[in-house]
Amino acid sequence: MKPDETWHWLELWERARDHALTAEEQTRLNDALRQNPEVRTLLAQAALMDAEMRVTPADALLGKATPPLPRKAFSLSSKVSRFVLPIAAAIVSAGAVWLIGREPTPVATLTKANDCKWGNSALPTLEGSSLQPGMLELLDGIATLKFASGAEVALEAPVTLEVISAMECRVKKGTVVAEVPQQAKGFTIHTAETKVVDYGTRFGISAGEDGKCLVHVIEGLVEVERKGEKGRKELRAGQRVDYGGFIKSASYPDAVSQDDQPEPGRWLPGPINNLGDGWQILTTAFGRGKDSWIQSNLRQRVTGRESYLRIKHTTHDESLDRKAYVAFDLSRFTGKQIAEAEFTLHVEPSDLGFASLVPDAVFTVYGLTDETQDAWSENEISWSNAPAHSLATEHRISPVEGQATKLGQFIVPQGTTRGAFTMKGEALANFLCMDSNGMATFIIIRETDETARNGLAHAFASKENTRNTPPMLKVRVEE
Repeated sequence: MKPDETWHWLELWERARDHALTAEEQTRLNDALRQNPEVRTLLAQAALMDAEMRVTPADALLGKATPPLPRKAFSLSSKVSRFVLPIAAAIVSAGAVWLIGREPTPVATLTKANDCKWGNSALPTLEGSSLQPGMLELLDGIATLKFASGAEVALEAPVTLEVISAMECRVKKGTVVAEVPQQAKGFTIHTAETKVVDYGTRFGISAGEDGKCLVHVIEGLVEVERKGEKGRKELRAGQRVDYGGFIKSASYPDAVSQDDQPEPGRWLPGPINNLGDGWQILTTAFGRGKDSWIQSNLRQRVTGRESYLRIKHTTHDESLDRKAYVAFDLSRFTGKQIAEAEFTLHVEPSDLGFASLVPDAVFTVYGLTDETQDAWSENEISWSNAPAHSLATEHRISPVEGQATKLGQFIVPQGTTRGAFTMKGEALANFLCMDSNGMATFIIIRETDETARNGLAHAFASKENTRNTPPMLKVRVEE
């Protein structure tokens, strides 16, 4: 047996003794012990050595001299080893079957885990894996668990969740959306200080390790029990309860009630790292650069000082559409030929809406060709006066014809909470080359609709953001 194989089987054996094998590893080890004499002998020797170490005199382990064993005893020991080894191999083989039989019964299945990035998870993270009780940490993407009870829970990164049983789980931090059929009535989700019991419904939870928690019911009925409070609180479709200020800290600081903020808040992670590369980089923070966004709800005022750019398209609520506008100061490239260009936005973890209600999202970028409208203001731009825009329904997802040109598209996969998304091509470079006033305005629109109310409002870093890179234009200038 090759050294690599030896270490492989020894490692699996150690993991089996610690009850840490996956289902696939258990099957592989069990089959090898039944069918491969070399593996049986190897692990029998390991078991025998372990037994001998357990009965080794303490003085020997401490390095002290001990009287040598009589020759007869040594000879007897060798004979016993030769006699015991085959028996130990058989015991090891049977023991593997016994260990497998003792493994806890799976309580859930990881039914969806496409393009996910996982952190320190104690459970298998391959799509289709059976899950026993344990911890999952999802860093990026959306994963779906189907519990043996029939309940489905969508994990929206970043999130840490503990699988407890077929009828319960615990959100350590992050956001999840649960859909519970009638046969799983009573399915329970715990947070640090809250217990949510479902009665056949669809609801979302955002929670922090500090005890903060937001429960939002999309359909049906849940009961919420809070540590330190008497009794349970009933919540029905459209209702929510906020322990800790998720709503107040989200995108509607002027809201006087929960009804004034139509989208549920979300738990936000800590800071993320900046990104960069080797091209000449121009951001909206340079010179006369600017960035802002508009919303179809005219009551909600955008100041232009927000640390994010919100973009959303929905046919479920006409007051929640949003577009982003960014402009770059191109004066540094006056008289130069731009040969290539890339436009980049950096995704921010959104604190509004549920990612599982929005599929892979297509974003289209337009360039403002009517330069007389480049003078828009960050704090005054609105749904009623934005460039290349009108109140007509068709302009919710497209600019006014003749005032802007399509430059390209990019796709943000469902559940993505961080990363850079870039659009490039000949159309972008040509648009920049045609500039005559030293300013270039981009309009970013999400083409993709949400599948139900309360879908995610995508967020991208603005120049006011202190955690991430603002909208970026990278260009290659021909000398």
